[in-house]
Amino acid sequence: ESKYYVLVFFDIANTKKYRLLMKILKRYATRIQKSVFDAHLKPRQIREMTEAIRRLMASERYYDSEDNVRIYRISARCEATVFGACNDTQPEQDVFI
Repeated sequence: ESKYYVLVFFDIANTKKYRLLMKILKRYATRIQKSVFDAHLKPRQIREMTEAIRRLMASERYYDSEDNVRIYRISARCEATVFGACNDTQPEQDVFI
């Protein structure tokens, strides 16, 4: 099964909601900046992560129309140029939840 390079960008105001989102993202991806994660994921993993984020964003308890999460799915053959400090770890082959 093919994998995609995934970038997740977010801006969350509520501290509790921010921590919950971080918990979700850390199961699937690597933090590359304060509000940016990246990963190599299978389509099933992308769906699982997206659904968990959707539930959090839509919850009545934490809903805020100003909050923003963006998930970009890019071809597995993606190339990236990085300037500055870079954590050049290899993506995990399998992610288990």
